[in-house]
Amino acid sequence: MSVLMASRNMYNACLQELITHYQETGKYLHLYEQDKRHGKEAHPDLPAVVVDTTLKRLHRSFTNFFRGRKEGHKVGFPRFKPAAAWNTIQFRDAANCLDNGRFKAPGICGGRIRVIVHRPLEGTFKWARIVLRPSGWYVQCICETEPAPLLKKDTAIGLDMGIRYLIADSNGQTLDNPRHAKKSAKKLARAQRKLAKCKKGSTRRKKARKLVARIHERIANQRKDTLHKASRHYVDGYQTLVIENLKPANMVRNHCLAFAISDASWGMFRHYLESKAESAGRQVIAVAPAYTSQKCSQCKEYVSKSLSVRTHVCPHCGYIADRDENAARNILRAGLLVQARTGPSSREREGPEPSGESPLPLKREAPGL
Repeated sequence: MSVLMASRNMYNACLQELITHYQETGKYLHLYEQDKRHGKEAHPDLPAVVVDTTLKRLHRSFTNFFRGRKEGHKVGFPRFKPAAAWNTIQFRDAANCLDNGRFKAPGICGGRIRVIVHRPLEGTFKWARIVLRPSGWYVQCICETEPAPLLKKDTAIGLDMGIRYLIADSNGQTLDNPRHAKKSAKKLARAQRKLAKCKKGSTRRKKARKLVARIHERIANQRKDTLHKASRHYVDGYQTLVIENLKPANMVRNHCLAFAISDASWGMFRHYLESKAESAGRQVIAVAPAYTSQKCSQCKEYVSKSLSVRTHVCPHCGYIADRDENAARNILRAGLLVQARTGPSSREREGPEPSGESPLPLKREAPGL
């Protein structure tokens, strides 16, 4: 805990140093120039590796800030970190890794720390970090893994992400929306009311705040588990997966649906699907979502309907189906047209290719520090 607090103080001091340097000189202080000022003498309570990773973390935030501004996005300036927003210590080399059920940390951080390894590491170890969460301390080991292509199949499927059903596919199968946040809303509200009644700075308030954070963590874990299982099911079963190119950040502006959309986490599902598909040699195609629910998948005529109408009834050809199943079939047809036009690849999108990074390396956690 002392190393965590010291690294946060260093981050804030270095951020102030960058701001002051720019105000006095009008120039940005380079990472390596600032690194010369922060050695062992300046931070005797921090390991050298933590000093380096903390500085790189700070300068990475400035890099993201300038890149976002250049691309025209609304990006906030790097902030000073309060204690509640700083819960990670990063390590960057193989000297700090798992060894026979223990994590080899620097002596100041506790030396060889016993951990509970819930699954073995896969691939080449790259770096690690110690994370403080409401449920306790965790070690995250980031490894670089080789792609593991699955046997090719001649199958394709369209996936419609929604609120009533989390996923409805073109084969008529549906995955019910678990609504994890909604199910825990009453329990969370009680914990938040209890927190609001506590006196600031009291021990009881600290316990109440930890309970609220623990509920939020449990909801997040449940959501990730559901989306990981769903994405794995479709990647294992189908060669081509077609989804809608949704923009959840714009859709949550509708205050009537914002909570439900956030609870469904369509963006997270898409990230998991694309990451697993790239490793497995599958193809993910994202098509424009316009009129997928209004168009009849049989005769291709447009049948206007409101969101409250959950059954598609075509007056032109008489086709009747669930609204989401009909949309999934339209999504599949649009994706196959894109595939025929562009050719097979691991990931395709209709329209301009948005900027983005490759899927993150495989992450393994060892709880129980």
